[in-house]
Amino acid sequence: MTETPPEQPPVPPSPSDDRVLGETTGVVFIVDRTHGLIHTDRFGSVSFHIRDLADGLNRLELGQRVSAQILHGKRGRYAQQVHVCTTASGDTLRTPLDYVPRKLVVLIADRLGEVNPHAIIQISRLYQCLGTDSIWNMIEETERIEAEGGMLIPDGSGRRTRAGVFFFQARQHLSSEEWGQIRRPKPPKNPDAPEPPPTVSVPRPPKTPPPVVATITWETRTILRDIVRAGQGRATSVKVTVIGRPASVVERGNTVILMLTHGGPLPAMPKGVPVPPVVPTTTYVVYVAAKQWRGVAEAMKNPEDSLIIEGAQSWDAEQQAIVVYTTKIASKLQQRAKRPTPPTEPTPSA
Repeated sequence: MTETPPEQPPVPPSPSDDRVLGETTGVVFIVDRTHGLIHTDRFGSVSFHIRDLADGLNRLELGQRVSAQILHGKRGRYAQQVHVCTTASGDTLRTPLDYVPRKLVVLIADRLGEVNPHAIIQISRLYQCLGTDSIWNMIEETERIEAEGGMLIPDGSGRRTRAGVFFFQARQHLSSEEWGQIRRPKPPKNPDAPEPPPTVSVPRPPKTPPPVVATITWETRTILRDIVRAGQGRATSVKVTVIGRPASVVERGNTVILMLTHGGPLPAMPKGVPVPPVVPTTTYVVYVAAKQWRGVAEAMKNPEDSLIIEGAQSWDAEQQAIVVYTTKIASKLQQRAKRPTPPTEPTPSA
């Protein structure tokens, strides 16, 4: 069979400033409710949203080979006009799923607190057997049960682990034969080798296994966003500091308005914090009280000076910008002048 992407009508230009990188084919290896990831040879892993699928498509499946146009914009690299590739007979092209769920299986195991390698293999088998929706539904049910006090083991002597609750639910979805395939042990490397003599086990104090750490990248952040959103908290206070120099200032009555934009670079981030390959441009609309502005207006006549603005922030959907309500404003040179001068060394006498 030869891979023949479907004929596509000319793609209209992007309504935004997103840059078109080119067209390619790839394999779907993560699918969530609204997002997913496609592995491509030309552009690596790129994300897609269900609204970016071609007409007539409302979902993709693991292992499907697709063709897409790749763009780069504020959300990084992403795919649009995603079409499912077919063979000459019209059948959908699929790729074996041996490697497909590995990245997601690590995330599932980490969320369940499971570090046993054989149990992680069973999670991978369950993923291929039941699919994305069933797995995530069972994870959400597991977390609900844990929040309500957990589930006891059959003899009532203790609670099941989080992974134990997950596997208990999985057992309810499968027949005895299917469950036997999920639970089957790994085959020995050499079936003809004689069994080793039994050894006498010596009790050892239990060791705390190292945690399984799943790396979150900028490409996979959208997959995890819906998971975090289910248990999101509430911020009681938000503070922002903006440093820069406005090109123009508008003063009306008791209010001064200025606008600043930021497009990177970002400062050095701690290890583990995902950052985009290209920092999108963010617009800040800053509101300053006229009385506050008078304290820095003279300083802004110096082209070498810049503002340091502190305040609260919110999102203005109409202007598509972050609004900053100034609580404190100063200039860099003003702050530098207020710093105490370090004492000088006394000159030794002759």
